[in-house]
Amino acid sequence: MLRDDFERGFDQYEAQKHGDLGEAWLFRFVAQGSLVKNRRAAKKEAAELAAKLTESAVKLAGKDLNLAKEQAAIARRVRLRHNVRAEPSLRRFTCKSCKSLIVPGVNARVRLGHGKPPTLRITCLECGHVNRKILGTP
Repeated sequence: MLRDDFERGFDQYEAQKHGDLGEAWLFRFVAQGSLVKNRRAAKKEAAELAAKLTESAVKLAGKDLNLAKEQAAIARRVRLRHNVRAEPSLRRFTCKSCKSLIVPGVNARVRLGHGKPPTLRITCLECGHVNRKILGTP
């Protein structure tokens, strides 16, 4: 009986300390222990979730840009929380300056430079940052 009261009090203390995160603090506490397999599985699941959210945000950006930005922000928070890198194919949809979702034709301008070597310029229309990518050697 005393142990149950202690655990209940500890749970309330942790919920108050961590802003009532529910089970999230418990997962972090367990993940720091010896359960490496669960941490790997959680990291893999987080990578899949972030990829699905980013793909969904890119598809949705033409219809509802605010909802797409929200999905991309959630995907970024998941990647940061679980220390997962974005896939190279999905990395180009994030502005390197303001970290928001950029979709060519919706909120980004794409220009092809005619120089040697040719350069692809992607301008974020949210913050104005220009990302340049060299396409090939002359």
